[in-house]
Amino acid sequence: MIRSKVVSVGLIGLGGMSNFYFGNISQINPLQVSAICDTNQELLNNIGQREGISQDKRFIHIEEIIASPDVDAIISVVPNNLHAKILELCILHQKPILAEKPFTLNFEEAKNLNKLYKRNPIPCMVGFIHRYTPSFQYAKKLIEENIIGQIRYIDVRYQQSFGAPLFNVSYLWRFNKEVTGTGALGDLGAHMIDSARFFVGEFHSVSALMETFVDKRKDPITGEPRHIDVDDFTSFHAVLGNGVVGNFVTTRNAIGSSNQHEVTLYGDFGTIHVNIERPNEIDIYVRGETEEIPVLKSERVPEIYDKTILGDFAELIINKQNQDMPIFEDGYKNQKVIDCIITSAEKGCFVKVDSQEVLWEKVKSISG
Repeated sequence: MIRSKVVSVGLIGLGGMSNFYFGNISQINPLQVSAICDTNQELLNNIGQREGISQDKRFIHIEEIIASPDVDAIISVVPNNLHAKILELCILHQKPILAEKPFTLNFEEAKNLNKLYKRNPIPCMVGFIHRYTPSFQYAKKLIEENIIGQIRYIDVRYQQSFGAPLFNVSYLWRFNKEVTGTGALGDLGAHMIDSARFFVGEFHSVSALMETFVDKRKDPITGEPRHIDVDDFTSFHAVLGNGVVGNFVTTRNAIGSSNQHEVTLYGDFGTIHVNIERPNEIDIYVRGETEEIPVLKSERVPEIYDKTILGDFAELIINKQNQDMPIFEDGYKNQKVIDCIITSAEKGCFVKVDSQEVLWEKVKSISG
């Protein structure tokens, strides 16, 4: 059981995602946001005043809030190029952290962090929030109960529409490779990778395709077009644990898809389908005792599967429990798969994840 002690949380990054944490953390005993950090002084003061956070608990510099003796734990909601730095500082100052995904900007950063973490581990969670969707939690239980038998194939999609030319979205940090690392792959694809690992197991090999549909967007400051160097679309095939094969597609250019992350698991005896846009429902194709063939059954998810990432973060800090939580290792392995997907797309080859070995090249260069 979680003790009644208050865990003083420092929130780094006051952009749009911070509203999710401000809106939900008050419901989680014993977490309490007591300090905030952002480089935008006006935003810092406005939110500090709104949330009743005193002036001395409003920080401009990241290391100061992490090092503060009045801060017990950190929640980080910042652009991708700051992820590794904040994780490193939390390890050095031994502060528990809930960090955003993707884990780091690239796998080199992830490898360096992993070495540091192994010497000085801390309670660490990564924000793979979609595994906390009630239908995902329930599906995990049904899989463990062998309801659909051995899983043979998993189909995972994560599609949004905001990047399509129809909406004429201006240039922003998510389109800048130096800040974000990748486009749809790191933003949405990281969740697909986590969902597959959550349901099925580890990735063994990948074969990928990455495309940029909109290669220029207008700079909102200068009005001039800026080149886009990250992906709008990524698809990949994979082989996972127990020989499960997977098909994955992600894009931010799918008109009609608001926030459509869905997973379909095909087993020997049936199929399970979940979608975050229907968080409390699950589709199951199984054969009942009186049926000759499987039939579709849409079920309401029992309330016991409604848990939150913030609740688990509190549990990890106080009771050190981490069963099925997205912890440091999950972030590290996720980033490794992302790196293999990029390598596969760039080289036109299958890549083995464990060793990052090229298994088969589609095109071989011929030197004179």
